[in-house]
Parts: sequence; structure tokens; C-alpha cells
Amino acid sequence: MYNPFLQDMVQLNFLPLGIILFLVVFLLFNYTYERELTRQFIPPLVLLVVLIGIDSLDYYLLNEHSTSLLHVATAVFGYNVRIILMLSLIQIAARTASLRERLLLLIPAGINLCITCLAFFTRLVFWYGEDGVVVRGPLSYTPHVVSLIYALVLFWYAFRCHQQGKTHEGVIISIAVILCLLGTYVETNFALRGILIGVIAMDVTFYYLYIHIEYFKVDILTGTLNRLSFYADIEMYKQKKSSVYILSVDLNGLKQINDTYGHTAGDEAIKYAANFIRSVIPSNARLYRIGGDEFVVLYPMTGIAYSLSAELMSKARTAKYSFAVGEALWETESSFEKAYSEADSKMYACKKKQKGL
Repeated sequence: MYNPFLQDMVQLNFLPLGIILFLVVFLLFNYTYERELTRQFIPPLVLLVVLIGIDSLDYYLLNEHSTSLLHVATAVFGYNVRIILMLSLIQIAARTASLRERLLLLIPAGINLCITCLAFFTRLVFWYGEDGVVVRGPLSYTPHVVSLIYALVLFWYAFRCHQQGKTHEGVIISIAVILCLLGTYVETNFALRGILIGVIAMDVTFYYLYIHIEYFKVDILTGTLNRLSFYADIEMYKQKKSSVYILSVDLNGLKQINDTYGHTAGDEAIKYAANFIRSVIPSNARLYRIGGDEFVVLYPMTGIAYSLSAELMSKARTAKYSFAVGEALWETESSFEKAYSEADSKMYACKKKQKGL
């Protein structure tokens, strides 16, 4: 028997639920290998399922022209889940931020919760008329304002990703925000439902897949780019036909650290080396760990190019460990192997000089 409400529910929720199911399966498959990443995406996944349930109930009550307290509660809950869902995406984008910064991000959501709950006692936010149609009060656009604030925050984190050399993640975040804003606009101006949930489900899924793919490009111990990324970026620079400086950096004394204090201490030394090099190189440079204690930096030619090697060695004097450094200019139309070999030779010459050989 034909049921218009059931048909609408299937049409509104089939695609979002399909995307969510796909993401659940993906998270289960990868939980053993990427537990931290999986935990970060569980909150938005749960919130999406909750939001689908809330919106379905709200749609049913709207069709029944309900003016009950349940209808009010459903709407209030829906407003806040949407905001918290945006907040969960911000927390992922801000995963490297300080605890204080991440706690400050909760303030707009808290304000929205307090204001929307006024709908239970007053007509300042919204209420339902006798025909069950929503009537907006003077504070009815609070969720929209908070959503806009969080959209701007996400754009800010996208900009920060670009500054930190994670341009691709910044683009992903920006596209996600733009799609959410468009989804909100379409739902509001064309009286459509289910668009925003589908957009958010897609955003969450593609953001997860992007970060998942990025894990294959990163050295798990240090967080630097790995050897696979190193060779991929060489090909990228070849296509650009530009000038790139190669900095070959080696951590001194790793074997002695391993033999004396154990491999755990050696791993800590390698992580220290990666963080130290990262703190010195410019934002447009890319740092790779290509071996046990071997690092390479690739960065486009700039006015401070050769001073970077000297700056790294200067700052290394007060570092916990010592380093050997070699640098060479690679004209990408010429042989990379020759330029890399030159940087490596200079690094080993530096190491011999430090040992007094």
C-alpha cells in the first residue's frame, strides 16, 4: 500500500544512510591500524545518525500539524545537534591545537543551547501556531548565526592548514564548509529537506578518506613525510621545472644511543631530530624521513636559501643532539640524482669534519 510519508523518508534518508554505512564499514576495517583517527570520526558519525532520527521525527510531527512539547523538543534538539556536528568537524581540523583553544570553541555551541532552550518557556526563539506551522521569534536565527561563526572558524583552520604546508587539507575543509552553506541555503530558500544531512555525511566521509590517505604519506614515528612521498614530490617538482634546494640532514650518534640506552631512546632521539628540523625550516619546505636517522628537506629557491643550512647548524649548537648537514641546488630540468648526491656528499663531509677526520 502506498504510504507518502514512508516514501518521503526513504527519499530523504536513503543516500545519507548509505554514506554512513559505507563510513562505518571503513572505520571498522581500519580501527586496528588507525585507532586515533577512527576515534576522532566516531562523534560526527553518531551525531549524523541521531540527526537523521530527529529530522525524521520532526518531519512526521510537522505533517501531523503538531503543536506539542515533543515537537518543540525535537526542533530544539535538531538545532543543537547540527551545531555540535559542525563543532565535531572543527575539533578534527583543530586536532593539533592546544586544549585551551579547543575548549574555547565550545562557547558558541553552549550559547546556542541556552538560547534555543528558551523555546520551552517563551516565544523568544520560535513556537508552533495552531496549524502546526513554525513561527519565528526575535532570537530564532541564533543557530544560523552560530553556524556562520563556526563556518568562519573552519575557514580559519583551512587557512592555518595552508600556512602549515597542508594546503590540500585546507582545500578539503573549505569545500566542506561551502557545501554546508549551500545546503543550508537550498533548504531554507526552496523549502527542501534532507539536503544538508546528505552534504554533511558526504563531507565527513571525504574528510576521513583524505586523512586516511595522508597517513600513507607520513612516517609513523616522526610525523614527517616518508620515502614514498619523497619520490612522489620529486616527480611533482620535475613537472614544475623550477629550482629546488635539497638539504640532507643526518642525526649524529644514533647507533651509540641505541647501543647505550636502547632503541626506545633512539626513537625519541629521531623524533626530537624531526621536531628540531621542522622548527627551523620555512613553511614552504617539505621534510622527509628517508632512513633511520636520515632526513631530507626540499624547498623552492628563495632569497634565504643557503642561509638555512647555516641557520640549522647554528641552532643545532644548543640542541640536545648534533647534526650533519649538506645542501645543493637542484635545477629540476637537470638530474635529481646528481644534485642529491652532491647534498649527501656535503653532509658526509660535514660529519667527518665534526669527528675531526
